[in-house]
Amino acid sequence: MKVEDKLAKLGLELPSLEDLYRSNVSGAHYISHFPVQNLLYLSGTTPRKNGQTYLPGVVGKDLTLEQGREAARYAAITTLAAVKYALGDLDRVQQIVHMLGFVNSAPGFNDQPRVINGAADLLVELFGERGKPTRAAIGCQGLGGGASVEIIVTLLFSGSDVRPPLARDHFVK
Repeated sequence: MKVEDKLAKLGLELPSLEDLYRSNVSGAHYISHFPVQNLLYLSGTTPRKNGQTYLPGVVGKDLTLEQGREAARYAAITTLAAVKYALGDLDRVQQIVHMLGFVNSAPGFNDQPRVINGAADLLVELFGERGKPTRAAIGCQGLGGGASVEIIVTLLFSGSDVRPPLARDHFVK
């Protein structure tokens, strides 16, 4: 089954990366992705739903562990929007190589790996064993825009065509 069909079956929809950047103007200086041979390096993504920040706040204070997991799941959906933009087809993903997850954490909160499982579990659900990354889950005090979670993914892809990166600072205030 195609990855996008699996997403639809889960009731999840990929947003347009261009629409996300347009609706969340930051003027930040970075690009959406960068290919090196058949590795695709992706910029960090935060949870967005219906074009809006989703589940912002501090996990362990404003948000429960389960809400943090849900936020990580939606950060992965935002990442997949960037993959779709870059590759045109999610089925070109051969392996999620690495995922680095940051969790905006309350003092004493130490379940960051379980929060980031929200993203990792979705990737495995969509890609099978190809979706299981090496990874790290790090607690931090504050993320841009008040996000509760941010993930950074590197993946291996098939084929050679990659769309040029979308410059984040192209959409300025």
